[in-house]
Amino acid sequence: MSITRIPSSFGAFSELVVIPAPGGTWIHISGQVGFDASGTAVVGGGVGAETAVILDQIELLLGQVGAGLSHVVKLNAFLTDLSTYGEFSAVRAERFPTDPPASAAVGVADLLLGAGVEVDGVAFLPETA
Repeated sequence: MSITRIPSSFGAFSELVVIPAPGGTWIHISGQVGFDASGTAVVGGGVGAETAVILDQIELLLGQVGAGLSHVVKLNAFLTDLSTYGEFSAVRAERFPTDPPASAAVGVADLLLGAGVEVDGVAFLPETA
């Protein structure tokens, strides 16, 4: 078995870890923060805007290994203010209108660069016949 790691340009971790398994491939997605185009600050506009950027980032990362958002089976959201859960949830519902992934939301004290939300997840890419 060969595990593929897609390195991060941000730090000493992998953005994705791709693990072949019977019937397909498991893809573990590291925590993503809604960075702006510079990659050094969080986008403005609150948790909803951050979530939209995060899901775009996840979609781009998954595309590197032939997968997409439709392959996501689990998302974990870490929120610095649980009262903003509705903003996160609304964007998630837009991006996963059918067959939404399993999901969890956890309140945390702080996130990188003052972000309001961070999201990680797991995807499964089935083998093609």
